[in-house]
Amino acid sequence: NLFIREKSRLRSNKKRRKLTGENWCSKIDGVSQLPFWYNEDTGEAIWEKPKVLIDLEADKLALEKSWNAMPMKPLVHIMKFLIPFPERVTCSSVCKQWRAAANDVSFVRHVFPVEMGISASDERELEPNHFRTIPEALQVALPGDTIELGDGHYWVNENFTVDFPLRIVGDEHDPSHVVIELSGTISWCGKGGWIEGVTFRRPKISSGVNPAKEILRVENGGQVDIVHSVMNNRGNEGTVTLIQGPQSKSRWIDVEVKGSEGDGVVIQSEGKIELEQCAIYENGKSGLVCKDKSHFKMILSRVEGNGGIGVQIKGNSSASITKCRFSYNTNGLVEKDSDCTLTECSENEYSGAISSEKDSQPTSPPLIGFRLLAPTNHASKVEG
Repeated sequence: NLFIREKSRLRSNKKRRKLTGENWCSKIDGVSQLPFWYNEDTGEAIWEKPKVLIDLEADKLALEKSWNAMPMKPLVHIMKFLIPFPERVTCSSVCKQWRAAANDVSFVRHVFPVEMGISASDERELEPNHFRTIPEALQVALPGDTIELGDGHYWVNENFTVDFPLRIVGDEHDPSHVVIELSGTISWCGKGGWIEGVTFRRPKISSGVNPAKEILRVENGGQVDIVHSVMNNRGNEGTVTLIQGPQSKSRWIDVEVKGSEGDGVVIQSEGKIELEQCAIYENGKSGLVCKDKSHFKMILSRVEGNGGIGVQIKGNSSASITKCRFSYNTNGLVEKDSDCTLTECSENEYSGAISSEKDSQPTSPPLIGFRLLAPTNHASKVEG
């Protein structure tokens, strides 16, 4: 009996030291003279501070500072029961700790590219918040969620609608690493959104046979910001991007729009868009069309090599064009109806013909705010 009691006491003390962190002590490495942690019960040695000590310090801090220092693990667990927008967003304004919990990486929804071969696997074998396809992730996504796409290709064969705030994030450094092969159209109706580091294009197997479809439609009051992305509608007669309807608006930074047999960007029915450091090129018709009381603002952007007019402004619309470059648009630079307003047009450059008359050699800019550049090679201009 004495042996059993002593064995039980030693086992109990060992468990107590494990729970309280008493089995860990700090020592100095004899070679590097750097501190490390040593477990006296197991003989384990690590450089980082043991998790049990970190958790105990967090509990102690929470008792001292109350809600502002609540430990991360239970705080993240509580956040799981909240809708990302607006509930988690509201909680993130309480303090730094709550903000970190509301934006914890465990809430991000990850989609595997086809190169990983996950599409044939059983859905039940996937880890939480990991999905085989983009449509599967969209089915369970909540307002304010983030869908993260790894490097690779993603096939989306049908139209899909985003009617709530959503973030789609790819490779913010190089959008060519994340490619969505889109057969249909994305209809964005959500009152907020973010797309970053993604290339949208038509599958090559169906190029040339698709009916006229847009890559992206922002409508019904939808709002989305797009940065460091590419929209390539090559092989399709539809407009690359359509923004239409009151309250529908978008802001782009470093976005390429190209490849359509039709227009590049169309803004209509009181839609709005801002473009900064963007490129609209190699579209069969006009680069950008703004009509029906709509508005656009373009700065530090390129409109090059389009088959129609670079920019059309009509139907009582308004626009601002600053520090942009227009090159080799077949039917001219800017066409503006008399009932439209060009609120600002300054520090712009152009090269190539400014009208459909191929033999004309203009000696002065067609609009105030444009200056003629020296002749350059067309192909290098479009690609550059």
